Amino acid sequence: MCRCKYPQTHYLRLLLPLKISCTISTVCCLVTLSLLFMHMLAAAVVSQPSFIFSVESDSQGSFCLYPSSSLLVFFPSSSVNFLLSRDPCLINPCHNNGTCINLGNSQKCQCLDGFEGRYCQTVFEDTLNCLYLNGHCEQFCDGSGSRRRCYCADGYVLGDDGRQCVPNVEYPCGRVAQMGQNQTAVITPRMVGTYHCPKGHCPWQALLTENHMFSCGAIILSDRWILTAAHCVYQKPSTMLHITVGEHDIREDEKTEQRRRVLKVVCHEDYNVTSSDSDLALLKLHRPVKLGRHVVPICLPARNSTFTQTLETVRNSTVSGWGRLAQFGSTSRYLQRLQLPRVPVQECRLHSGLNITKNMICAGFKRGGPDKTWFLTGVVSWGKGCGQENMYGVYTKVTNFLDWIENVMATG
Repeated sequence: MCRCKYPQTHYLRLLLPLKISCTISTVCCLVTLSLLFMHMLAAAVVSQPSFIFSVESDSQGSFCLYPSSSLLVFFPSSSVNFLLSRDPCLINPCHNNGTCINLGNSQKCQCLDGFEGRYCQTVFEDTLNCLYLNGHCEQFCDGSGSRRRCYCADGYVLGDDGRQCVPNVEYPCGRVAQMGQNQTAVITPRMVGTYHCPKGHCPWQALLTENHMFSCGAIILSDRWILTAAHCVYQKPSTMLHITVGEHDIREDEKTEQRRRVLKVVCHEDYNVTSSDSDLALLKLHRPVKLGRHVVPICLPARNSTFTQTLETVRNSTVSGWGRLAQFGSTSRYLQRLQLPRVPVQECRLHSGLNITKNMICAGFKRGGPDKTWFLTGVVSWGKGCGQENMYGVYTKVTNFLDWIENVMATG
């Protein structure tokens, strides 16, 4: 740091990020403040990092912190701040002959063919497409253009490699908070009722009660909106309904629960009581829940056809809830979860005799085993039996209702 006496009672202190001779401060003591700006800006252009200086009263020892992309000038006597920004593309951060595009306070790289990533640092494989390993995208893959493009759900931004998704909010959707070393998230199919979900590992699960009695499971979409099955709330006044989030043991107060009144019930307009088609409903809470380690929204699928086709290739899906532990047994005290294999619609119709529409999906085991409860990429609708051979669970296919969900949440 260099310091020089400025006219009368002020000192001028320079914080120079590079090893630059202190003679600059000598010069700046001899020129006017406007000329000093010019010298500093010229030096910033040459040296890449920006400078900060402050005009201070007498010998006070304070100094200024500043972003590397700006020249920040403080005048304590008049409380006037000036921000002189330089071009973020002055030094091109893009690799492999990428073009830097100035976005004001930031920049992005436009890559040549064959390269991708935030800084064009990753070699693009021409064989990549969204139907093969999801294009190596962590979340969503857009194959509508000449080359596939990765993108992310709300609450995430694309990482430097152009493939990974990095959270940019404290509690992003679909992400379980870090747990203790003694807890595990491994799921292995066994017997009905042996799938305890460790506390905090299913944070998007909600509990719907009717007149304070357990009714159905539900899924957190946001701090104000909950998704459930229409048959759980059809023609029922909202005053009878409550939602509890952060729930795990329904018999104990674990200090993580949040209970809210249901303000509004919106059943899908095409819901059919007889066939259970379009069996979805959205619930608006009278006030928001507080997101945290035990309360996290689920991510909705992307609305493009490529992602829907990718979902069709998934062999197993995770289900969760407080469903019955046997066909005529009681509901579970603790939150349960397990993996169920997806069953082709044709096979589901053939073996079970169920009326399956395009808005439904099947999951379950051919030879009996775990069944029932709430599907995280769908909502449980109906089924025959629990854990019986060829009696699959039927779930409402959420991807067919994304437009409806987003429209209700936006206008409701």
